[in-house]
Amino acid sequence: MKYAIAANDNKLDTFVAHHFGRCEWFCIYDDETKRSEFVENSARQKIENVGYEAASLLIEIGIKSAVSGRFGAKVIEAFRSHNVQMIIPETEKKIQEIIYQIK
Repeated sequence: MKYAIAANDNKLDTFVAHHFGRCEWFCIYDDETKRSEFVENSARQKIENVGYEAASLLIEIGIKSAVSGRFGAKVIEAFRSHNVQMIIPETEKKIQEIIYQIK
């Protein structure tokens, strides 16, 4: 299964971003191959529908779960319609901690 983790830097030791749509990067982690890669959030600089555009990009990649500090209403709607699970960590966590918990 592929996970998308919102991040403001393209390093595993960065913290999960607080805002899904405006984050700079998404760490895509595949729990079958145990590989991670960073994909730039090209939608973050748009004026409107930022979260929805970012969600659409990730749905095209084939993610089944997303991790972020929060999700907007349009993102929630898009992810629910494509059966993408949304995870909001209870405390501030680094991407590598999230990946460790997934393993």
